[in-house]
Amino acid sequence: MEKFSEDKLHGICGNGSYQEIIAYLECCEDGEEYLARYRELFEGDKYVLETDDERIASLLRCYEDYLKHVLTTKMSVAEYKKYIVSCFREFFPGVRTYVKFVKVFPAYFKELGYFVQFGITAPFPTLYLWKTQNKSVLDIELPEATVKMNVYEMDDVIANCWYNYLTFGKVGTGGWVSDDGAYYFKGKYDTDSDGFQISLLKHEGQHFYDKGISYAMPSEELEYRAKLVELVYSQKQNVFNSFLTNMSDDTRNPHGYANKRIVAALSQRIFNEELVIDKERWSAEYEKVSETALKLLKEDTATSIWLRNGVLIWRGKLRKKIYQWWLKC
Repeated sequence: MEKFSEDKLHGICGNGSYQEIIAYLECCEDGEEYLARYRELFEGDKYVLETDDERIASLLRCYEDYLKHVLTTKMSVAEYKKYIVSCFREFFPGVRTYVKFVKVFPAYFKELGYFVQFGITAPFPTLYLWKTQNKSVLDIELPEATVKMNVYEMDDVIANCWYNYLTFGKVGTGGWVSDDGAYYFKGKYDTDSDGFQISLLKHEGQHFYDKGISYAMPSEELEYRAKLVELVYSQKQNVFNSFLTNMSDDTRNPHGYANKRIVAALSQRIFNEELVIDKERWSAEYEKVSETALKLLKEDTATSIWLRNGVLIWRGKLRKKIYQWWLKC
């Protein structure tokens, strides 16, 4: 039996599969405590999303039942969408489609004075719910630009992402970016730390910049670029080490997919090997990571073009030329 590693467990949690978590813990000689906690949550009658507000208590219980089901059942994103609509039919009987549900579900919480975000946190429809927030405006320096961005601090959090749920609050969404700026959970960060200044502000700032110059950029591409930016500015290896423990070949896990793409690209440039995952080997060569990550970012800006659903997506140095070519076609 292998020795239990919390980092490895959290990496497995990123796949969004209760079965994979249990399979790993059953193979660990000292994973009994976690094994019992997961079985109590998923196979017993335990609930962890709590509130004193009776107006939303039943909805939270229903949402948690939904989470338990989708985290134990492999389906497509389309099937997850249909399933969450069916789960809440008792509360919203007139809602038959996911498109309408996306409008009605968060609107209910907003009418009660809550702040809410609802949408796909790949691959699951996911609810974020909090009570208070504060706004500031910051200039975020990035490798290719400086962006002025609204930054919202969220507090009194009731529900974070499904990843946070699977890790019992240890790991999860620290924030995100939308059209009006970046959002972050207050309890997740020391605002003077690299975690806030780099992994939050510069990461989300890069998303904000990329969304401004290229619409419909795939999530896995957004994450690839933002995570490269983290490596450009981070002098500590802990950020990169977190990439090593959460890698995926599935684009439905955009963070894990981007992590593996980055590790593979850096492995080829620095070691001339396909995929190096030994942390000690990376420690010996880590001074090369920041410079190489910057080169990868610039190359991606100059060359990446997508054709999705018949629509050409363009950005970077080729934007004008491609647009001119598109008009002639």
